[in-house]
Amino acid sequence: MTKEIPTSCCHTVFTKEERFEYKNIWRELELRRISITEIEKGYQYLFPDDSETLRLLNEWIGMERRCCPFLTFTMIANNEDKAIRLQLTGNEEVKACLQNEIDENIKVLTTLSKETNSTC
Repeated sequence: MTKEIPTSCCHTVFTKEERFEYKNIWRELELRRISITEIEKGYQYLFPDDSETLRLLNEWIGMERRCCPFLTFTMIANNEDKAIRLQLTGNEEVKACLQNEIDENIKVLTTLSKETNSTC
């Protein structure tokens, strides 16, 4: 019998320095991200196929697994010139958690865009 892991992020697993690094890596990946697509049990992120993006993804997954053990990570990288696919999946609660995070990021980006484009 497999024990169900609670769908709850625990960022206290990081030291202050690790948390700073974690945020910087994700910020860089957000800038590189090509798209996000909903899939059956979660979401798929597409990134450019280059060695630096692959390195960043590996570092981020290593850290994310510590704070969010309820996620299943699948990274697909071909030797062809195709995008790197990162799939974050889990049960329905996990998918809802991911959707909420995506929605929050969209709100932040929309707010920043409006502030940047406003005339004072």
